[in-house]
Amino acid sequence: MPVRVHVVMTRYPHWGAFSGIRQFLDHLDPTEYQIRTHASSDGDDDFPVRNPRVRRVLRLVIQTGGMPWYKLSDLVAEIDALVLSLRRRVDVVHFLNAEHAVQYLPLLRACSGAKLIGTFHQPTNILSCVVRPGAIRRLDHVTLVSPEQVPFFGTLLPPDRVSVILHGVDTDFFRPAATAKVKSTFECLTVGHWLRDYRSLRQVAQRLSHCRDIAFRIVSPRESGFEDLTNTTVCANVSDERLRELYQSADVLFLPLTHATANNALLEGIACGLPVISTALESVRAYLPGEEAMLVERNDPDQLADAVMRLYRDVPLRQRMAAAARRRAVELSWPQIARQYEMLYQRIARPRTRHLQRAEEGA
Repeated sequence: MPVRVHVVMTRYPHWGAFSGIRQFLDHLDPTEYQIRTHASSDGDDDFPVRNPRVRRVLRLVIQTGGMPWYKLSDLVAEIDALVLSLRRRVDVVHFLNAEHAVQYLPLLRACSGAKLIGTFHQPTNILSCVVRPGAIRRLDHVTLVSPEQVPFFGTLLPPDRVSVILHGVDTDFFRPAATAKVKSTFECLTVGHWLRDYRSLRQVAQRLSHCRDIAFRIVSPRESGFEDLTNTTVCANVSDERLRELYQSADVLFLPLTHATANNALLEGIACGLPVISTALESVRAYLPGEEAMLVERNDPDQLADAVMRLYRDVPLRQRMAAAARRRAVELSWPQIARQYEMLYQRIARPRTRHLQRAEEGA
């Protein structure tokens, strides 16, 4: 019988139709896995009680446990998962954005009946401020998107209950341009705002302002503070198709970071065949271990600027890095990542599904 997986995920407004970890669900074998999803708003919108006073009091109560990102919509999602578990309608409950959503259901693990998995995305400096250790200890398994996160969870769970499954990318949608780029400007593209080092980016743009053939483009839903720089253009609220065009028309993905685990922009950029200039972080090296990137220690502005100039001048190097970037993206395509989640679901749910199958055969 198929493994019945109930997936709880958060609807982030900045995610496009082809971005985010939920993409792997489309590549699971439908004959082996029966998937149902609960998509929570990143707020209180799903909570049925509209009385402002009741909402305010409940919000204070649910966040006293040390989870400031936990919202009333997350409470609704956990109640829904609990009901399904008590009715024995699911074998596995998988929280795709566990920093937001895992608080109470693990405390009821003994009576819920389902195995509980949480996927965590934030770096360790943030995790300690937004998760509830007691709830994590009661999860049946944790999946991480970067080896950088392992030491934090190693203090809470034994090694056999922690797995690193790297984030994936849609390599069918995000792909290199069909025709060669024909333009006079060398364009450095930065996408996103979370954990981006805009300070270093600005310093590099200022250092290279004398190079009229080099331009910087930033795609971000938030104000970036680059409006006064003549060699920098800022875009906001772009469609999925326009975002892909920006990747395809750029010459390099320029992504200085303050911290990192997985990064959608990094993966989408390499899927479109962009060489990468980024920060020498453990997580970035996990995703870009080869020739596809130039990684700079501590975002030194002079070294970042030198990396831009090197790629600007060396076309063959740029082409080799672009080819390596696309190859790495194919290795991280969602069908490849989905196989790892399938193996995890089988391992976690196997004892329960066998028990149910024997019960049905004896009925």
